[in-house]
Parts: sequence; structure tokens; C-alpha cells
Amino acid sequence: MPAPSRQKRLIVNADDFGFSVGVTEGVIQAHTRGIVTSTTITPNAPAAEAAAGRLVEAADLGVGVHLNVSQGRPLSTEGKPLAASDGVMRRSGPGVVLACLRRPALLDAVEAEFDTQIRWAIDHGIRATHLDTHRHVHAYGPIFARVVKLARRYHIPFVRRHREKLPGRGWPAAPLKQRIVSRVLNVCAAGAAKTAPNELVTVGTWGVAHTGLIDRAFLIRAAAAASAGVTEIMTHPGLGDEVAAVKTRLVATRRRELEALCDPSVAEAFEVHGIQLIHYGQI
Repeated sequence: MPAPSRQKRLIVNADDFGFSVGVTEGVIQAHTRGIVTSTTITPNAPAAEAAAGRLVEAADLGVGVHLNVSQGRPLSTEGKPLAASDGVMRRSGPGVVLACLRRPALLDAVEAEFDTQIRWAIDHGIRATHLDTHRHVHAYGPIFARVVKLARRYHIPFVRRHREKLPGRGWPAAPLKQRIVSRVLNVCAAGAAKTAPNELVTVGTWGVAHTGLIDRAFLIRAAAAASAGVTEIMTHPGLGDEVAAVKTRLVATRRRELEALCDPSVAEAFEVHGIQLIHYGQI
């Protein structure tokens, strides 16, 4: 495990790269004009091919893989059992977990689909800095074990750690439902660091309870609250106007997050509080 650092370091990750043309553009802008240092590409997303091609515009952007077995069409033959009769995966995060509980053999399908998505990224010239999952499904222990196994197989050093404990007071309000999601993920992933201490390098991930609500106030508060070590902030920027609401609840919120991530006062707050902005590949 890397030696702990007294430096306050933040990874600002933009999820869903490749989800759509507008989301991809928003992530690129949030990096080139704002504080985003890292993203995770969704290999089975509609605009993934185009997104991979745009990485030449962002040489300093860390890129991981946003493993996805809850939305879209699987890339692998083995992943087909995860889809409905029309060939499309459309389960919520809890839905994926419940399906695996009812049919443990689906865990093999999950692993095979994740494997194919990682190899897709490698084939597109992406040297992944880390892995995370769409709708947080790797908080579930048996899926987490498969993700860590694949990270080690493909020499991907890190996996997103589910642990959100926002220190102090003064944070913007978050909806009760999202606060519950954050707490459930904390409970589910509580023992993960013991089984994979080398892969879970961060203190935790902020932004779960505020999914779709990352604004200027949240980011400035995060700059003030960060402590020694590495913390990830999960964000969802994008232009995203062309994304159908039936595919994601994060539509108009993506543009607002993009504006916050590019706000000069946010960058100033990070500088004032001595925050080092990095991506997973720089740990």
C-alpha cells in the first residue's frame, strides 16, 4: 500500500464519460476549464467510441473504467443473462444486487461483462488508472471481489472506495433518499479495505449523497474540509441536453455541475486551502 501523505490531495472524478456526446463534451470542458482531474469511461455507452477518440484533447486527464451492468447493451455474450428479452440491461443498483442474490450464477455474467469492458478500454489505448461501477454495484461484497480480481489481472492499481463521511458542518442539504443511499453503501463496503488494502487508496468518496447536486457551495466546503490523504469527489458534469430523462435522472443537473466545476472561485478555494488536485495515476 502506498505510504500515507500529509498533503491534502483531491481527485475530482467525472463519471459517465461516453454516456452521450453532450456528457463527453461536458467532461472535457470540466477538465480543460475547471478542476476535474479524472474521469471513468463507460465502454458500452452510446458515445464511448467517440469519447475514447477525444482523449487526445486531454492528455493530463486520468482515465478509469466505469463498469456497467445496469444499463445499455452488454458487450459480451456471457453478459446477455443480465439483459431483458430485448437485449438491454436496465436494472437499478439494488436491482443488480438482488438479481445476484436470487441467482448467484449471475455473478459470473457480471465478471465476464466487466472483463470485456476493461479489455475494450485497453483495446482503445486506455491505460486505466482505476475502476468504479455504474450505480455503485461494487459496494456489494461478491461483486467487489470480482472487481478487485479483475483490477489485479489487468494491473489496474486502484478501485473506488465507498466511504462517505463529510466532516464538520455547513454542507449544502442533500435529499433524504440520497443520504440513505450513502449510508447503505458505507455499510455494504465497510469491510472492503481489509480485503483489498492496496486497491482502496483513498480516504473515501464524497458526492454520493449529493449526486446531481454538486454546486459551488459544495466544492468550496470540500476544499475547506479536506484533510491529509487522498479523497475522491464524484461528479457528473455534462451539457447533456440530448440525454433522455428515461435513461438518467441527471439531465439539467449536469450543466449546473459543469458550471460549478469551472467556477474561478472554486479553483481559488482549492488553492487557498492548499489542495493538490491529482488523478489516480498520480498516486
